[in-house]
Amino acid sequence: MNLTRFWWGFGVVIVLAALVVCLVPGNELPSALEMNDKVGHMVGHGLMAIYFAGLVARRRWWKILVFLLLFGVFVEFAQYYMHVGRNGDPRDVLANFIGALLGLAAAWLGLARWPLAAAWLLGQRRAAE
Repeated sequence: MNLTRFWWGFGVVIVLAALVVCLVPGNELPSALEMNDKVGHMVGHGLMAIYFAGLVARRRWWKILVFLLLFGVFVEFAQYYMHVGRNGDPRDVLANFIGALLGLAAAWLGLARWPLAAAWLLGQRRAAE
């Protein structure tokens, strides 16, 4: 089993799930997802940054930051133009960016090694097998 392909495929699922959560009409959000809006943006983008930092070489982490920034901008524009109970907010883009930066900082401190722990838990010798 090639875990690298699996992790990238799961990453696509994570991004699509985040997109759905961000674009579903506000009155249809499950109450379990309710928290401070800006904290939610920071946590979500921080977790995605940590996830993808485990899959990308450190010298390319800037691409994760750019992707998450563009993803956040896209979501806010979509919310603004869809008019379905969600409002585009430039402060959300800033919260996304701060969350991604904090996530990459946590990854730099060691959380980017999650694929090694996951491979070990799955009984694989290396994360890339």
